[in-house]
Amino acid sequence: MVPVIDVFKCNGCGACVKRCPPKIIGLIKDKAVILVQLCEECGICAEVCPIKAIHFKVPYAGIVETHEAYAVKR
Repeated sequence: MVPVIDVFKCNGCGACVKRCPPKIIGLIKDKAVILVQLCEECGICAEVCPIKAIHFKVPYAGIVETHEAYAVKR
Protein backbone atom coordinates (compact mmCIF):
# COMPACT_ATOMS: atom_id res chain seq x y z
CA MET A 1 0.00 0.00 0.00
CA VAL A 2 1.16 3.48 -0.82
CA PRO A 3 1.73 6.02 2.01
CA VAL A 4 -0.08 9.33 1.63
CA ILE A 5 0.73 12.49 3.60
CA ASP A 6 -2.07 14.83 4.59
CA VAL A 7 -0.29 18.15 4.03
CA PHE A 8 -2.98 20.00 5.97
CA LYS A 9 -2.14 17.95 9.08
CA CYS A 10 1.64 17.72 8.64
CA ASN A 11 3.49 20.11 10.95
CA GLY A 12 6.95 19.43 9.50
CA CYS A 13 8.39 17.84 12.64
CA GLY A 14 10.63 15.55 10.56
CA ALA A 15 10.03 12.36 12.56
CA CYS A 16 9.20 10.44 9.38
CA VAL A 17 12.25 11.86 7.60
CA LYS A 18 14.58 10.61 10.34
CA ARG A 19 13.05 7.10 10.55
CA CYS A 20 12.53 6.30 6.84
CA PRO A 21 14.83 3.31 6.06
CA PRO A 22 15.38 4.08 2.34
CA LYS A 23 15.64 7.85 3.10
CA ILE A 24 13.03 8.86 0.51
CA ILE A 25 11.05 11.29 2.68
CA GLY A 26 12.05 14.93 2.80
CA LEU A 27 10.66 18.30 3.79
CA ILE A 28 9.55 20.89 1.25
CA LYS A 29 8.25 24.17 2.68
CA ASP A 30 7.98 22.49 6.11
CA LYS A 31 5.76 19.66 4.81
CA ALA A 32 6.80 16.02 4.40
CA VAL A 33 7.02 14.63 0.86
CA ILE A 34 7.49 10.98 -0.16
CA LEU A 35 8.97 9.62 -3.38
CA VAL A 36 6.34 6.91 -3.68
CA GLN A 37 8.06 5.19 -6.64
CA LEU A 38 11.01 4.34 -4.37
CA CYS A 39 8.96 3.53 -1.26
CA GLU A 40 9.44 0.09 0.33
CA GLU A 41 5.98 0.36 1.96
CA CYS A 42 7.32 -0.62 5.38
CA GLY A 43 4.87 1.60 7.30
CA ILE A 44 7.40 3.07 9.71
CA CYS A 45 6.60 6.62 8.61
CA ALA A 46 2.95 6.22 9.59
CA GLU A 47 3.88 4.62 12.91
CA VAL A 48 6.26 7.40 13.98
CA CYS A 49 4.12 10.34 12.87
CA PRO A 50 3.01 11.97 16.16
CA ILE A 51 -0.07 13.62 14.64
CA LYS A 52 -1.11 10.76 12.31
CA ALA A 53 -0.68 12.81 9.12
CA ILE A 54 0.46 9.74 7.15
CA HIS A 55 -1.93 6.99 6.16
CA PHE A 56 -1.95 4.23 3.59
CA LYS A 57 -4.03 4.23 0.46
CA VAL A 58 -4.77 1.13 -1.58
CA PRO A 59 -3.80 1.81 -5.20
CA TYR A 60 -6.68 1.97 -7.65
CA ALA A 61 -6.76 -1.27 -9.61
CA GLY A 62 -9.40 -0.30 -12.11
CA ILE A 63 -12.20 -2.10 -10.32
CA VAL A 64 -15.56 -0.49 -10.86
CA GLU A 65 -18.18 -1.07 -8.21
CA THR A 66 -21.63 -1.87 -9.46
CA HIS A 67 -24.79 -2.21 -7.54
CA GLU A 68 -27.94 -3.83 -8.79
CA ALA A 69 -29.99 -0.77 -7.80
CA TYR A 70 -28.11 1.23 -10.44
CA ALA A 71 -28.24 -1.40 -13.15
CA VAL A 72 -29.87 -0.42 -16.40
CA LYS A 73 -32.83 -2.66 -17.04
CA ARG A 74 -33.46 -3.50 -20.68
